[in-house]
Amino acid sequence: MITALNVANTILELSFEENIDVTPMKLQKLVYIVYKEYLQRTGKSLFSERFEPWRYGPVIGSLYDIFKNNKANAIKQFGESNDGKIWVVDIKPGSVFKSVLEEVWENYKNIDGIRLSEMTHQKDTAWRKALLGGKNFLSDGDIKEEKPFVVH
Repeated sequence: MITALNVANTILELSFEENIDVTPMKLQKLVYIVYKEYLQRTGKSLFSERFEPWRYGPVIGSLYDIFKNNKANAIKQFGESNDGKIWVVDIKPGSVFKSVLEEVWENYKNIDGIRLSEMTHQKDTAWRKALLGGKNFLSDGDIKEEKPFVVH
């Protein structure tokens, strides 16, 4: 079973390999974009945890707790699961997850967390709908309908 932490660690693995800084905010947004792209392509949720509409965009609370000590600094270590182990996604060649992850990484790896946060705040985003609607979580229906983010 894939979890948000598995996806986050898989993104961190790429960041460590390429020596590209990823802060907790940037990681949250990259996990969100991977989730969104996967949901839009397959119609299925990538993992069961749900995104909350926090001030700076969609957040998975458990990921926040794991990486919060980094504050606004680049993350230098993988996140440990409750069993004290480090898990990444077992990426199958040719899988939808593999293509989504590679595309999201290539498109967004050089964009900082603040800019990614601004993208999630655009008109008609699932984050904005949840926030304005007083919802505790973003709905998969709204995430599925979200337009692609424009990268400048």
